Amino acid sequence: MIPTRRLILAALLPAFVGMFAIVYRSVWIPLLALDLVLMVIAIGDAVLARGKLEVSREFGAVQSVGKPFKVTIAIRNVGSRALQLRFTEDLPGTAEGLPASVALPAAQTTRVTYPLRIDRRGEHPFGPITFRWASPLGFWERQTRMLIPGAAKVYPDFAQLRSYGIAARSDESRLPTRTRRRPGGENEFERLRPYVPGDPYRHVDWRATARRGEFVSREYGQEVNQNLILMVDAGRMMGAENGDLTSFDRALNAALMMGQVALRHGDRVGLLIFDRKVRVWLPPKGGARGGARLIRASYDVFPSFEEPDYALAFRHLSTHVRRRSLVVLFTSVIDEANADLAEALVKGLTSRHLPVCVWLRDSGIMELLEKTAEIDEDVYARGAAAEILGWRERSLTRLRQRGALVVDADPDRLTPALLANYLDIKARRLL
Repeated sequence: MIPTRRLILAALLPAFVGMFAIVYRSVWIPLLALDLVLMVIAIGDAVLARGKLEVSREFGAVQSVGKPFKVTIAIRNVGSRALQLRFTEDLPGTAEGLPASVALPAAQTTRVTYPLRIDRRGEHPFGPITFRWASPLGFWERQTRMLIPGAAKVYPDFAQLRSYGIAARSDESRLPTRTRRRPGGENEFERLRPYVPGDPYRHVDWRATARRGEFVSREYGQEVNQNLILMVDAGRMMGAENGDLTSFDRALNAALMMGQVALRHGDRVGLLIFDRKVRVWLPPKGGARGGARLIRASYDVFPSFEEPDYALAFRHLSTHVRRRSLVVLFTSVIDEANADLAEALVKGLTSRHLPVCVWLRDSGIMELLEKTAEIDEDVYARGAAAEILGWRERSLTRLRQRGALVVDADPDRLTPALLANYLDIKARRLL
């Protein structure tokens, strides 16, 4: 129970009368009577302030990061008197319209809806709801907290992934025709069809021709059911801010979009997220629901403060994937020790798989390099940035010499560059 301003003002009346009791002894008895009456009224008002509520919360369990969604609070007054309620919530994001006030008659239910925006992906539980209502005489406010279980699962922005998918389809249409499932020039048998003048003679199926009494050609399409393994480093350096997102979030968004495109091309997609241990492992699998499978497994994974164990990731992959696969490693390396470990991982992969190395660029380093030098410290900063970029380029050159494909793009262009690289691999049949 919380005393209100009205009770405080009422308590000032005996205090005022008490000033006269110092001079006039006869005022003591009326003063005590006034105190007693006021105390009885306040206690009675507190007793009558009781109320009982039934509360539930409604919202979509799956949401996109940064997108407002509606949350509805259903409140039922199961008490015997009307209540003037004020309430607020302990929320995992930013809301508008709270605290809210509502008049609730006895035995009635009301609903209050407000928009909520959560700017970080993952699973976000809701906190308790705090209610306050006044007593009949307004001397008290009764406060109660109710915990309604519930959590919002916030996934990466689907609209952004869809926009990348549209861009990828546009890029695909500009690549050579053999990147699409067109007759001829590919390596996986698709169907038999009547011979058309201009078909290569080597595609004529002579057994089918003998059976049907007319020339029949074999039609080939792009090979499907190939393996794509997305390896995402969730170690210390991937937690660094890279523009408006962390390097890990940029890598994860690019990996999810690449997985979506690969699934659309009929490939099987697996996911390995690791730091000092394996955080997520999904074996390669295809199908229409493969994209949702990738998102559900990774939406609540965040980078740790541990160094990545590339050797552990390699052993895990070697144990669980025997078939030759396209392995895409997403990492961020700025020191010699981790660079050597990453190169050793790539070297091990080239014996069985086709590795693609994605070393995320640091937008902060690029800004230092492009910044105009106004003081001596700026000159030193630019020199250090240039040295890091030079070392980075030499490391990527060594990776290329070891047989790895390298995707080197600005953070904002990482996803389109990665998709173009994947489509080029499919077109050239490198896998």
